Amino acid sequence: MNNVSEEMKHLHKLAKRNPRKRFDHLWELATDPAWLMQAWEEIRSNKGSMTAGIDSTVATDIDPERIQRLSERLRTNKYRPKPVRRVYIAKANGKMRPLGIPTLEDRIVQQALRMLMEPIFEADFFTCSHGFRRNRSTHTALRDVARMFPRTTWTIEGDIVGCFDNIPHGKLMKAVEQRIADGKVLGLIRAFLAAGYMEQWQYHKTYSGTPQGGVLSPLLCNIFLHQLDEYMMKDLKANKTQAKGVSNARRNPEYRKIENRIARLRRQLKQTQGTAREALIIELTRLERQQRDTPYYARDQKHPSRIGYTRYADDFVIMVQGKKSKPKLLKMRSGRSSKEWDWRSVRRKPS
Repeated sequence: MNNVSEEMKHLHKLAKRNPRKRFDHLWELATDPAWLMQAWEEIRSNKGSMTAGIDSTVATDIDPERIQRLSERLRTNKYRPKPVRRVYIAKANGKMRPLGIPTLEDRIVQQALRMLMEPIFEADFFTCSHGFRRNRSTHTALRDVARMFPRTTWTIEGDIVGCFDNIPHGKLMKAVEQRIADGKVLGLIRAFLAAGYMEQWQYHKTYSGTPQGGVLSPLLCNIFLHQLDEYMMKDLKANKTQAKGVSNARRNPEYRKIENRIARLRRQLKQTQGTAREALIIELTRLERQQRDTPYYARDQKHPSRIGYTRYADDFVIMVQGKKSKPKLLKMRSGRSSKEWDWRSVRRKPS
C-alpha cells in the first residue's frame, strides 16, 4: 500500500473536488495491516494507552503480530467491538462526567476509521467549527468571537446538554451516509455505536449517543452537528464576508485620521534622537489610546452579515447585529421546525 498520509491526502482531494461524492471501497484501506499499524502509532504515545478497557490490555501488549491478527479478524468478519468501560471524572463545576474507555484493539480500529473519514468530512466542515479539529482550538474559536463582537448587539450562548450521550444513532448514520457508501465500514460504525458499556461489571445497552473517550466520537459529533452549521451558514447567512474594498469604504474617517497620524509619527521616531524622541513617544502613546477608544467602522455603515456564529463541539455562540424587536432573523424556517433543533426532542429512551 502507498504511504498512509498520501492516501489520506488523496481522499481529501477527491472529497474537495466533488462535494456530492460518496466513497466506496474503503474497507481494504481500513483493514490493511499498514493502515492499522499507523493507527496504532498515532495513539500509542497518548497517556491513555496504558489505561485498560474491559480486557485489561495495555500498550505493552500490542505488537506487529497482534496488529496482523487484528487485520485478519476484520477481513474475515470475526472482529466484534467490545463494550467500553465506563468511569466518571470530575467536571469544573463539581459534577461528574461519564467517560467510556474502549479496549486498545477497539481504539486502534476506531483510529483507523477516523483516518479514513476525517479527510473526507474535513472537506465539508465550515471554518466556524473549531472543536476536535487539526489546527483549531478554543483559542481560534475565541479569536473569531472577538473579531465579530464589536458589531454585536445581542449575543446568544448555547450549550447542548448531554450532547455525546444523546445523539440519535439513526440520524447520525444518515449524516455519515452522505459521504460514506461502503457497507462494511458503515456496519462497523454501527457496531461501535451499539457496543454498550460496562459499569461496575454490569452490561448496559446503548440506544443513543457516542461514548465520550472513544477515538471516533469527536468526529461523529462534528459530523452530526455539521447540520446545525449548515443551517446557520447557508440558511441564515451567518458569517457573511465582504470584499476588501467594501470593508475599507465602511471605515470610520476619524479612525483613519488617527491611524495615518500614528504611521507618520512612527516614521519620524526612527529618525529622531534626544528629547524630541521622548515627546514623540508620549504623543504616540496618547494616539494609540485614542485609537483603541475609536470605532474602526462608521456607525452608519453596517456589516453585510447580521449574524455571527462560532461553534466548539457542543458549545456555540450566535452574535446578532440588530434590534431585539426583530426576532425573525433567528426563526428556524426553511423546512425545519424549531422543535427539530430542540435537543430534548431527539433524545431516545430505552424501549
